[in-house]
Amino acid sequence: MKLFHTENGKEVVYVQMQDIMYLYNSDAPIPASIYAKAFTSVTNINNSNRFNFVKLDEEDEVSFFKNLEFVIDYDKYKDLTDEELEEEVKKLGIKANEIAEKWNNMAKKERKQNNNLLQNHKKLEYMISFLFEINEVKHSKRQMPFPEFV
Repeated sequence: MKLFHTENGKEVVYVQMQDIMYLYNSDAPIPASIYAKAFTSVTNINNSNRFNFVKLDEEDEVSFFKNLEFVIDYDKYKDLTDEELEEEVKKLGIKANEIAEKWNNMAKKERKQNNNLLQNHKKLEYMISFLFEINEVKHSKRQMPFPEFV
């Protein structure tokens, strides 16, 4: 989950450690400064800290996360009703199912040439899981260590 905020006239983004680890395990090119800020020493991401936010304030870092659609922007979804949130999950689920169907109908050789489909499916699943997290926060079933401005 990401949160955009203006501090001292400058736009910053707060990103959860879980998202940074997801990116780390992907093949996406990520600005090195993000890793430097997220991993100040050997960091073990687990259930106790995966929802912690890291502040990123360099222009390229903010721009990088603005362009990452699959990292959920909390402000975009926080005020949706349960029905609206459910509709968003359904839309993403339909897209994921379309990709899965296309993937399943491909020959093995075609799958190797279309690995991006598999990555897109994983991103959609990731988005759905975080929409569920937002729902849990809205209904006080999960606590998030949000920055003070939230």
